[in-house]
Amino acid sequence: MASKKNKACILKVGQIERDPILALDTSAKDVENYERVAKAYGNVAPAIVGQNGEAYHILAGQARMEACLHHGIKEMPVIVAEISDEAEQMKLSLLLSTVREEGGALSEGAFIDALLTRHGVKRRELIGLLKKSKSWISKRQSLALRLSKDVKGMVKDGVICARTAEEIAKMPADVQVAFACAVVRDDLSKAKVEQLVSLYTRSENDSEIRKAIVDSPLVVLDTCPAGPATRRKEKRGLAERIAGNAGFLIRLAREIKGLLAQADEQILTMASSHLSELRMAVTDLKIVLDGIAAGVLPGKPQEGGAS
Repeated sequence: MASKKNKACILKVGQIERDPILALDTSAKDVENYERVAKAYGNVAPAIVGQNGEAYHILAGQARMEACLHHGIKEMPVIVAEISDEAEQMKLSLLLSTVREEGGALSEGAFIDALLTRHGVKRRELIGLLKKSKSWISKRQSLALRLSKDVKGMVKDGVICARTAEEIAKMPADVQVAFACAVVRDDLSKAKVEQLVSLYTRSENDSEIRKAIVDSPLVVLDTCPAGPATRRKEKRGLAERIAGNAGFLIRLAREIKGLLAQADEQILTMASSHLSELRMAVTDLKIVLDGIAAGVLPGKPQEGGAS
């Protein structure tokens, strides 16, 4: 197969346009990882960009570009793909997203949806390009079409996996966040989530059952007939779970702070009970975090304290 006439060169970071779709999966952790690489070794991995006239657009390597900006690096090596057509550039970004080691489910879903709906690319073309099934294409697209913004944030922060999010996307948008939080709280496997979502979406089930599925999924699972045998969930490490949940809480805290800044006295009064509960929860968490900072392990009695 003849190679494309791509070229390698050095570009000023400011010349390269960011991509909002790639930003869906570009986390602060990714940027920090590349910052460490850049600090130790410089730019050892080129980004891939597309060119349209004098403009350059990032196709792969957005975290690397952000790391350069944060670290004060003005230039970076790039491979300029000789593709000016926007749809072809998006297909290249999507293909690169599926072959990289780190996850990119949200970006993949957004690229798939944009190619199918905005650019008229046929589903069978993407199946051939990505070597993925029709079902995989549809499930990835559902992340862009039906998954709520807050649950996307949970996926980005590593709180829930993309496969679980694909199941949650089948539920109405107004219950997705509450159900996703219950999934995290109860550490439910993807198989159990699939079982609950299937039960929720059956038309014969009434509103009380649906409410119970969202509020108390473990209770519902205990009362339901056992489903087909499923693989046991391989649980994430505790450190990974703490980091993911901490990132999610930080993002929500910033969002709540912004909302409170817009609220008037009437709105604050209406939300007062929830805000009071939030203040107690934050205070309780602060006590634990202050203890950790002072060298006290949570759950461990202090010396000289009650046993």
